[in-house]
Amino acid sequence: MFVPPSESWKRRSRAAGLARLFCLLILPVLAIAPVVGGSRTRAAAPEVAGASEIPRAAEALPAVHFAAGATAIRPRDMRILDAHARWLYGERTRVLLIEGHTDGPEDSAFSRGVGEERARSAKAYLVSKGAVADRITIVSRGGGRPACGEKTAICRAANRRATFSAAVRP
Repeated sequence: MFVPPSESWKRRSRAAGLARLFCLLILPVLAIAPVVGGSRTRAAAPEVAGASEIPRAAEALPAVHFAAGATAIRPRDMRILDAHARWLYGERTRVLLIEGHTDGPEDSAFSRGVGEERARSAKAYLVSKGAVADRITIVSRGGGRPACGEKTAICRAANRRATFSAAVRP
Protein backbone atom coordinates (compact mmCIF):
# COMPACT_ATOMS: atom_id res chain seq x y z
CA MET A 1 0.00 0.00 0.00
CA PHE A 2 1.37 3.41 -1.01
CA VAL A 3 1.53 6.09 1.68
CA PRO A 4 2.07 9.64 0.33
CA PRO A 5 4.93 11.54 1.93
CA SER A 6 4.02 14.06 4.56
CA GLU A 7 4.24 17.79 3.88
CA SER A 8 7.11 18.19 6.36
CA TRP A 9 9.15 15.57 4.48
CA LYS A 10 8.53 17.45 1.22
CA ARG A 11 9.66 20.72 2.80
CA ARG A 12 12.85 19.14 4.17
CA SER A 13 13.61 17.52 0.83
CA ARG A 14 13.00 20.80 -1.00
CA ALA A 15 15.25 22.66 1.46
CA ALA A 16 18.05 20.13 0.97
CA GLY A 17 17.77 20.50 -2.79
CA LEU A 18 17.90 24.28 -2.53
CA ALA A 19 20.97 24.05 -0.31
CA ARG A 20 22.71 21.91 -2.96
CA LEU A 21 21.79 24.40 -5.68
CA PHE A 22 23.10 27.24 -3.52
CA CYS A 23 26.49 25.52 -3.12
CA LEU A 24 26.81 24.71 -6.81
CA LEU A 25 25.40 27.85 -8.44
CA ILE A 26 25.38 30.79 -6.04
CA LEU A 27 28.60 30.29 -4.06
CA PRO A 28 30.83 30.51 -7.17
CA VAL A 29 29.21 33.85 -8.06
CA LEU A 30 29.70 35.11 -4.51
CA ALA A 31 33.37 34.13 -4.71
CA ILE A 32 33.68 36.34 -7.78
CA ALA A 33 31.86 39.29 -6.20
CA PRO A 34 32.36 39.46 -2.42
CA VAL A 35 30.61 42.09 -0.31
CA VAL A 36 32.97 45.01 0.28
CA GLY A 37 31.90 48.17 2.08
CA GLY A 38 28.22 47.24 2.11
CA SER A 39 27.85 46.77 -1.63
CA ARG A 40 28.62 43.86 -3.89
CA THR A 41 31.79 44.66 -5.82
CA ARG A 42 35.08 43.04 -6.77
CA ALA A 43 37.67 43.14 -4.02
CA ALA A 44 40.64 43.29 -6.38
CA ALA A 45 41.23 43.80 -10.07
CA PRO A 46 41.39 40.67 -12.18
CA GLU A 47 44.90 39.72 -13.26
CA VAL A 48 44.35 40.42 -16.95
CA ALA A 49 47.10 42.10 -18.92
CA GLY A 50 45.89 45.48 -20.13
CA ALA A 51 42.76 45.51 -17.99
CA SER A 52 41.84 49.04 -17.03
CA GLU A 53 38.40 48.71 -15.49
CA ILE A 54 36.73 46.25 -13.16
CA PRO A 55 33.31 45.01 -14.34
CA ARG A 56 30.22 45.32 -12.17
CA ALA A 57 29.17 42.13 -10.38
CA ALA A 58 26.20 41.84 -12.77
CA GLU A 59 28.73 41.32 -15.58
CA ALA A 60 30.37 38.34 -13.87
CA LEU A 61 30.01 35.22 -15.97
CA PRO A 62 28.85 31.89 -14.49
CA ALA A 63 31.41 29.22 -13.68
CA VAL A 64 31.57 25.75 -15.20
CA HIS A 65 32.14 22.68 -13.07
CA PHE A 66 34.13 19.49 -13.57
CA ALA A 67 34.03 15.88 -12.39
CA ALA A 68 36.63 14.79 -9.82
CA GLY A 69 40.10 14.71 -11.37
CA ALA A 70 38.68 15.54 -14.82
CA THR A 71 39.45 18.40 -17.17
CA ALA A 72 36.90 17.61 -19.90
CA ILE A 73 33.95 19.98 -20.40
CA ARG A 74 30.67 18.30 -19.47
CA PRO A 75 27.78 18.54 -21.96
CA ARG A 76 25.63 20.58 -19.56
CA ASP A 77 28.47 23.10 -19.16
CA MET A 78 28.89 23.44 -22.92
CA ARG A 79 25.72 25.57 -22.98
CA ILE A 80 27.26 27.94 -20.43
CA LEU A 81 30.46 28.20 -22.48
CA ASP A 82 28.44 28.72 -25.68
CA ALA A 83 26.78 31.70 -23.99
CA HIS A 84 30.21 32.98 -22.86
CA ALA A 85 31.53 32.73 -26.43
CA ARG A 86 28.52 34.67 -27.78
CA TRP A 87 28.93 37.29 -25.03
CA LEU A 88 32.66 37.66 -25.72
CA TYR A 89 32.00 37.99 -29.45
CA GLY A 90 29.49 40.79 -28.81
CA GLU A 91 31.70 42.57 -26.26
CA ARG A 92 34.74 43.31 -28.40
CA THR A 93 36.20 45.71 -25.82
CA ARG A 94 36.38 42.97 -23.16
CA VAL A 95 39.13 40.59 -22.17
CA LEU A 96 38.51 37.45 -20.16
CA LEU A 97 40.42 35.80 -17.32
CA ILE A 98 39.71 32.10 -16.78
CA GLU A 99 40.75 30.73 -13.39
CA GLY A 100 41.00 26.97 -12.94
CA HIS A 101 40.16 25.66 -9.45
CA THR A 102 40.35 22.26 -7.76
CA ASP A 103 39.13 20.70 -4.55
CA GLY A 104 42.64 19.64 -3.53
CA PRO A 105 45.28 21.33 -1.39
CA GLU A 106 46.34 24.74 -2.72
CA ASP A 107 50.09 24.09 -2.58
CA SER A 108 49.93 20.77 -4.41
CA ALA A 109 51.63 20.75 -7.81
CA PHE A 110 49.02 18.24 -8.97
CA SER A 111 46.17 20.60 -7.98
CA ARG A 112 47.79 23.53 -9.76
CA GLY A 113 48.28 21.37 -12.86
CA VAL A 114 44.67 20.19 -12.87
CA GLY A 115 43.47 23.78 -12.35
CA GLU A 116 45.55 24.94 -15.30
CA GLU A 117 44.23 22.13 -17.51
CA ARG A 118 40.65 23.04 -16.57
CA ALA A 119 41.24 26.67 -17.51
CA ARG A 120 42.99 25.60 -20.72
CA SER A 121 40.09 23.27 -21.56
CA ALA A 122 37.55 26.09 -21.11
CA LYS A 123 39.69 28.44 -23.23
CA ALA A 124 40.04 25.84 -26.01
CA TYR A 125 36.28 25.36 -26.08
CA LEU A 126 35.67 29.12 -26.28
CA VAL A 127 38.22 29.47 -29.09
CA SER A 128 36.59 26.58 -30.96
CA LYS A 129 33.34 28.56 -30.81
CA GLY A 130 34.92 31.67 -32.35
CA ALA A 131 36.38 33.59 -29.41
CA VAL A 132 39.70 35.33 -30.03
CA ALA A 133 42.45 33.53 -28.10
CA ASP A 134 44.44 36.74 -27.54
CA ARG A 135 41.58 38.15 -25.46
CA ILE A 136 41.57 35.19 -23.05
CA THR A 137 44.11 34.66 -20.25
CA ILE A 138 44.25 31.54 -18.08
CA VAL A 139 45.59 31.02 -14.58
CA SER A 140 45.50 28.12 -12.13
CA ARG A 141 44.38 28.74 -8.56
CA GLY A 142 44.64 25.08 -7.52
CA GLY A 143 42.73 24.69 -4.27
CA GLY A 144 43.70 28.16 -3.04
CA ARG A 145 40.34 29.90 -3.49
CA PRO A 146 37.59 27.46 -2.56
CA ALA A 147 33.98 28.44 -3.23
CA CYS A 148 32.91 26.29 -0.30
CA GLY A 149 35.11 25.48 2.69
CA GLU A 150 33.29 22.43 4.03
CA LYS A 151 34.66 18.94 3.45
CA THR A 152 31.43 17.51 2.01
CA ALA A 153 30.97 15.98 -1.43
CA ILE A 154 28.74 18.87 -2.49
CA CYS A 155 31.32 21.47 -1.49
CA ARG A 156 34.15 19.60 -3.15
CA ALA A 157 32.06 19.46 -6.34
CA ALA A 158 31.45 23.24 -6.10
CA ASN A 159 35.21 23.80 -5.83
CA ARG A 160 36.04 21.87 -9.04
CA ARG A 161 35.39 24.72 -11.43
CA ALA A 162 36.62 27.29 -13.90
CA THR A 163 35.59 30.87 -13.15
CA PHE A 164 35.42 33.77 -15.58
CA SER A 165 36.26 37.42 -14.89
CA ALA A 166 35.85 40.14 -17.53
CA ALA A 167 37.62 43.47 -17.79
CA VAL A 168 37.59 46.32 -20.30
CA ARG A 169 40.53 46.34 -22.69
CA PRO A 170 42.26 49.75 -22.92
